[in-house]
Amino acid sequence: MVSYYKRTKIIATLGPAITQKLWDLDMLNNPKNAASKKLAYQRMEEIIKSGVNCVRLNFSHGTHEEQIMRITIAREVAKKLKRNISIMLDTKGPEIRVGKIENDVQTIEMGAKVVIHTTTPIVGNNKEFYVIDSTGKYNMANDVKVGGLILVNDGKFQLRVDKVNASSGLIYCTALNKADISEKRRINLPNATYSMPFMSEKDRADVQFACDHNLDYIAASFANSKENVEEIRKILKKNKNKHIQIISKIETTHAINNIDEIIEASDGIMVARGDLGLEIPYYDVPYWEKYMIRKCRYIGKPVIVATQMLDSLERNIQPTRAEVTDVFFAVERGTDSTMLSGESAQGLFPVRAVSTMAEIDVKSELLFDYNRALTFYFPKAKLPAKAKAVAKKIATKLLPYGSDVAPSFPYEFVTLFTNDVNTIKAVSNIRPAATIVVITDKKELLTAFGINYAIQTYFVNNLTKAKKDYNKISKLAVKGFKQKPGKTIAFIDNKFKIVK
Repeated sequence: MVSYYKRTKIIATLGPAITQKLWDLDMLNNPKNAASKKLAYQRMEEIIKSGVNCVRLNFSHGTHEEQIMRITIAREVAKKLKRNISIMLDTKGPEIRVGKIENDVQTIEMGAKVVIHTTTPIVGNNKEFYVIDSTGKYNMANDVKVGGLILVNDGKFQLRVDKVNASSGLIYCTALNKADISEKRRINLPNATYSMPFMSEKDRADVQFACDHNLDYIAASFANSKENVEEIRKILKKNKNKHIQIISKIETTHAINNIDEIIEASDGIMVARGDLGLEIPYYDVPYWEKYMIRKCRYIGKPVIVATQMLDSLERNIQPTRAEVTDVFFAVERGTDSTMLSGESAQGLFPVRAVSTMAEIDVKSELLFDYNRALTFYFPKAKLPAKAKAVAKKIATKLLPYGSDVAPSFPYEFVTLFTNDVNTIKAVSNIRPAATIVVITDKKELLTAFGINYAIQTYFVNNLTKAKKDYNKISKLAVKGFKQKPGKTIAFIDNKFKIVK
């Protein structure tokens, strides 16, 4: 089997499974927490070595102080390992959750009559409960209809709407199954057009946080239109943080209806299958996953497949065969990144989850149709002609030979000496059959491609001088990624040079 550094990127969500029960910098640096600190740094190092390229901070949970602590650990470990790790902030967005529940949890029987309060806070029980949202001003009763469904906790608990009194903020329902209900469980309204604003004050503060801490990506939860994307873009421009890229999370019927304009307006797309599978029929999710991957490849933007990819690894040491197949085919379809959520944030085996995903990614890459990527998808990509010409030249040089079952790859790495962002994006978009290590003297580019297929980065003080010493620089650049000896080729000023 060919051994190489994987090209599909892995995004891992940070949580207590990695950073332990440490909630701010004071706790991190308190000598009493030395053991937890050591384990947090150890696990961060392990997940990066196992294949993580970007870490995700879920702002639906945790304080800013907690996230600063996680950013600190990630950046310090990345510096130690000489890896350029990107950081993604995932906004809370316009979400609805269950309010306080008596005794923390209540069991609701199948067929029970349940009243949902949408404007008046109460402590919930097995007959009634209150719902809250990020704005504090939303009346969910305005958006539900008699006969419609209300899904709680990823659809594990389902209610049918029998009667609505929007003026009093009351929704009368029948429980369709028996379930336990507890505080902060997520609520979805299939096919609803949500009347709440896209951004709350919390979301605005979180976007500002991304600007203040020089993060790389904002994952925009429940982005339903190009106007939603532009709302975030305005804040970034105001703060002179145009480099922060907006990744729109597609997770509602409304977003599906506006999918093409959202892709056009965004810097990338996340197929957020968890909520999406509750908002649209679950059997439509694979179709839209494939559609979004294909559309992003045509337009030249990165795409992430996310949610429940290795869900069983939260509790078990081995994935299901269905999960393995799921990850495999996401890569085979040409996604840029695969993402871990609860598996790495709160699972029992976070490092195992990363290494497992990396193994599946590599196996799928061995059988990826690189020729089809070059001849079918790439010609349609909306990228500058000069950048496309460079990418095509590189990809043609790297096409595997031999049988489809046991292909041989001519090169393991290409060192690309450039500062041109369009060229880097084009090379990623063409899905090259080798890892591309971009040699750059622009620091702002080092963590700008953490979700882009095949792209790694290496900093030099002077790009012009580095080109003259390409052999030495190339060897240094790939050193941190090489697992076994493999061939490296340098691409400089439109010419290939063998690295010896």
